[in-house]
Amino acid sequence: MRTLRLLAPLASLVLLPALTAAPSDMALTSADGFALKGTLSLPAAKGKIPVVILAHQFGADRTGWAPLVERLAARGIGTLALDLRGHGASTKKNGVDVVVTADFMTSAKAVGFDQIPADLALAAAWLRKQPGVDGRRIGLAGSSVGAFSVLLAAPEVKPLAVLSLSAAGTGAFGEGARERLKGATLRARASALVLASTGDKDAYENALVLKDLPGVAVNLKEGEEHGFAYFKERADLMAVFFGEYLTYHHTGQTYAATTPSKPATPGNVINDQTVANQKVQAPK
Repeated sequence: MRTLRLLAPLASLVLLPALTAAPSDMALTSADGFALKGTLSLPAAKGKIPVVILAHQFGADRTGWAPLVERLAARGIGTLALDLRGHGASTKKNGVDVVVTADFMTSAKAVGFDQIPADLALAAAWLRKQPGVDGRRIGLAGSSVGAFSVLLAAPEVKPLAVLSLSAAGTGAFGEGARERLKGATLRARASALVLASTGDKDAYENALVLKDLPGVAVNLKEGEEHGFAYFKERADLMAVFFGEYLTYHHTGQTYAATTPSKPATPGNVINDQTVANQKVQAPK
């Protein structure tokens, strides 16, 4: 199994603050009529910048990504944080309120969680048309049901890097979902960092399905930690991951051609030397 070492020097990681333009709200309409809302945050920089699309966990909203948004901005990386369908400000479907409840599966059926990957592809297409965005350098990050969704969306979005925090909610995606998850991750050919806890059954089993795929590094933790709870100890690791694959390894090719035939495995790259290399200001 490919696993990442915990990075002891992360606590001393220093980056110069990046100037960030005022975040801007955006809106899209899904194929089935959901009004999807989000926030685009672009650090002030010369030239076009990479952006990570963020898909939160069940019962949360786009604001839950704040710890990662701040760290990515410090590296000159923008973010598009979405309120997933039925959450936050994305609760209107064809003008009618459709909101998640406390029950996951009931919400999944009522809201259509299996359509979230298509929503993410729609958001990526919109993002690539925005001024200041480098459409060649797009990343995806998801938590729980959002993580399952970004992995399924990856073949169409064509990201360079994917972060999966506790990919779960398998039952929301229908029969054969786990095999489709594996197939999508393989077809995407992106570098993927997958975090899961051994006591978080669904997320753990999904991580095991992905662990031997090319370009995938699985980072397992004892206990039941789930989703956004990883920010407490690993937010810097997540930012280093995207810094490595969206800035330091960027080749300047068009995004349709940037996906390598054999993606680099994060576990082979994210190490103490990586952290040392990023103890400088974000690339301009």
